[in-house]
Amino acid sequence: MSARAAASGPRGRRPKTRAAVLRATEALLETTPLAQLSVARILEAAGVGRTSFYEHFDSKEDVIVQLLRAVSAQVGAAIAPLYDRGERSPDEALRVGLESLVATWGRHAPLLVAAAEGWPRVPELRSMWFSLQAQATERLAAVIDRDRAAGIAPPGADSRALAASLVWTVERAMHVCVRRSGSSELPQVVEPLHQLLVGAIYGRAPIRS
Repeated sequence: MSARAAASGPRGRRPKTRAAVLRATEALLETTPLAQLSVARILEAAGVGRTSFYEHFDSKEDVIVQLLRAVSAQVGAAIAPLYDRGERSPDEALRVGLESLVATWGRHAPLLVAAAEGWPRVPELRSMWFSLQAQATERLAAVIDRDRAAGIAPPGADSRALAASLVWTVERAMHVCVRRSGSSELPQVVEPLHQLLVGAIYGRAPIRS
């Protein structure tokens, strides 16, 4: 996205045009990889003109950035149980958070795969993607520190390094699952990821409730 666009916020005077482009692009990603997706295809699917498109977006990559910005709030809400477990046990909180995250990935799998594969060549997408992972890392590290201080979790590797390793492992597992088998298979990653997180943080197998 250009510096001008980033500074001025959402552009254009046609919110329906912007919404149509966002919907069309996310739908197209279900069958067309980002690298093969053209602005012309988006225009045709959205039913908007080129001039209207560029009133709101700098490029097809800018559309992905804006879509990801909208979905990131859903991702954040999905993983909230991992950190704010309330009356849940640590094991239950991790499972609920993973199940919610997997459900969110399932709803937006083509977009999230496009973001995961597009960030190496799109600077703003890279910044957003790494920011999402960094936020998750900091929150999980805080849980690890809290539970170690309470004697719930044993001492071990640096909490932030451990949290970062786990966060990126979860991201890779879901990405690979979608790429290999499709989003319908995502629920199958919950159990192995749950065992991984409980084992890495608490040094034991999950306790069945």
